[in-house]
Amino acid sequence: MMKTVAINSSLTVIGGGVSGVCAALSAARAGIQTILVHNRPVLGGNSSSEIRVWMRGATGAGNIFSEEMGVLGFLKMRNLYENPEFNVIFWDEILLDAVLGEKNIRLFLNTNVEQVVCEEGRICQVEGVQQASEIRYIFRSSYFIDATGDGMIGAEAGVPYRIGDLPYTPENQQKTAELLSCSILYFIKDSKKPVKFAAPQYAYDMDYVETLINKGGRIISEKQTGSDCWWFEYGGLCNTITEIQEIGLELKKLVLGVWNYIKNSGKYPEAETRTLEWIGSIPGKRESRRMMTEYELTMEDILKQRRFEDGAFYGGWYMDFHPAGGLNSEEESCVQIPVNVYTLPLRCLFSRSIPNLFFAGRNIGTRQEAFASARIMNTCALSGQAAAALAAECMKETCSPAELEEGQIEEIVQNLLREDMFIPGKKNADPLDLGQKACVSASSEYKLRAEPSDRTMRLTEESFVVVPFSREGVVKILLEAEADTKLEIELYEADLPNRLCPGARVSQQAVPVSKGENWAEISLSGMKPGKFGLIYIKENEILSLRLNRIRNPGILCGRKNSSDYKDPCVEWEDETLYAVSNLSDGYARPYGGVHIWCSQNEEKPWVLLEWERPVRFEEVRLYLDPDLSMEIPSSCAGRWDEKHKFTIRKGMPPQLVKGFSIEYYRDGSWMHFFTVKENYQRMAVVKRETAVEAEKVRITVEETWGDLRAQIYQVRIY
Repeated sequence: MMKTVAINSSLTVIGGGVSGVCAALSAARAGIQTILVHNRPVLGGNSSSEIRVWMRGATGAGNIFSEEMGVLGFLKMRNLYENPEFNVIFWDEILLDAVLGEKNIRLFLNTNVEQVVCEEGRICQVEGVQQASEIRYIFRSSYFIDATGDGMIGAEAGVPYRIGDLPYTPENQQKTAELLSCSILYFIKDSKKPVKFAAPQYAYDMDYVETLINKGGRIISEKQTGSDCWWFEYGGLCNTITEIQEIGLELKKLVLGVWNYIKNSGKYPEAETRTLEWIGSIPGKRESRRMMTEYELTMEDILKQRRFEDGAFYGGWYMDFHPAGGLNSEEESCVQIPVNVYTLPLRCLFSRSIPNLFFAGRNIGTRQEAFASARIMNTCALSGQAAAALAAECMKETCSPAELEEGQIEEIVQNLLREDMFIPGKKNADPLDLGQKACVSASSEYKLRAEPSDRTMRLTEESFVVVPFSREGVVKILLEAEADTKLEIELYEADLPNRLCPGARVSQQAVPVSKGENWAEISLSGMKPGKFGLIYIKENEILSLRLNRIRNPGILCGRKNSSDYKDPCVEWEDETLYAVSNLSDGYARPYGGVHIWCSQNEEKPWVLLEWERPVRFEEVRLYLDPDLSMEIPSSCAGRWDEKHKFTIRKGMPPQLVKGFSIEYYRDGSWMHFFTVKENYQRMAVVKRETAVEAEKVRITVEETWGDLRAQIYQVRIY
């Protein structure tokens, strides 16, 4: 006989993918008693070891200085530190350990919610059965977050939704929507000895497989592994909810047939020693329901980078279209349109029809073309944090999200910024932050300088240089020419640069370059102050860009079609580029400028905050530099195809602060507040149980992960 257990909490999050995990962690850290319910044994959704799609986002699509942080950043930085090989098994454990470590979260795995109960237009409880334990749980809460991916809670509660771009109605139910298909991945290994493979009888035969491959760029290889196999797609012309079992079986027929073709067709001699190490059993689902929320993000919003007053998180992945026919389609397997970083509003996360329900993940309110970008997992994770912040404000005000006023929306935005969410165009205006009210000084300030190395980057393909600037002038770039020639460039400006989608064009220039080593002068005339300049360089077989010996923050170069960025040798006049005043300018990361304090090479550099009158505080937050232009993946195969445009990290970022100490000055003496010796987080938070009173606070950087300089974006004090 099944046992029934009722559990009460302030918030229930249904769905333990990255959006649900980030929602639960964010709510718990805000002091909310939270239940997290997941219908599988492993957290992480599509990123988990059950499915093994690596997490990507804005940076992976060419947006520079755009790596997602916040609660997701906390998880990714821990993963980088503890799991430097990006083993997907250990990613599971990073997520589980983070959830179990929060005292305000109760976790229920293997629990499938199958009933939603509403009273007076609100959800009062959801009910589900936990596999194997024979327990039926009733979860009662004031508010709920639907992070199920399929939007199951919203659908059961009666929230209108779309399948494809059609509103779901009995009439439209008879129409076949064209959706993004599902995928099953596999991992291979080289056994260093011959390994046979006998295909199961249900696998598709070689003749059929041969009709599928080499269409629309679907090239197979004996070396493909992990997310290289993303284009093993099927199900876009099916119902990806009710027919998911059939989709999964069809995908296994396809992928095992493909592997059989690789192993036994005789066309891949290197396959003789390779074997399957793992194959997925659960389809990685891309698209199903999308809820019709207060506002639905459009393609035009993305392309025009529309700013919303209730903007709360951001995206930046390509508009990434896959043919609904999957492997059976004659179309290109994938069409990716690069976009600049864009904002998503809180209104995409709720519907007036059920005022105590929020959405997170791929079921949020977007039109289908916008969904092609917003569905990527890093963006889904950010939506989870935003949904939790929205729920927290509604709890505090005892109201529905549609009833929130302008000042309350701004409070949500400020809370998200404090928790290291990047919201384009928004900056710190937290009235409780004592750091903004302090006079700030430092032991030193780094000045941009050129220190030419013996390395160069040949300009044999279209390349670029990114520079921030605050006023007109010229930037000098050190070049090496094999003969007299011209440097042909196009100058673009943007709040954040993107090597594939450069922004607004400012000018076109042709700069004479003499044989040998030359400083080429590029005019910045016409650029607006407070923008990044992206200098596109036309390919030139006889020109090379001289690289710098050290990194100048906010300045980099590379090739248009590569994520392997380097440090160019550049010069221009800007005494304030790395000034200590950046610590209190409101920005905690690059946006229209660098916004970072960087010290000179010195032993134990420090920053000092002083107030006219003593202040009381208990917490200090440092926003540091983890190199926001490089992806921090959840997991990664040992090998990946070049078309992913992915560059692996090799260890911790050298510019990240590793050890620091904090002192406070009171009654004529310096006193110890806190010391951290092994920091690996982008946002380092230190807090004491009791507040102290101080006239000054000094933060001393004791050690970094390799750089000789200290680098900090922002200091907050509470």
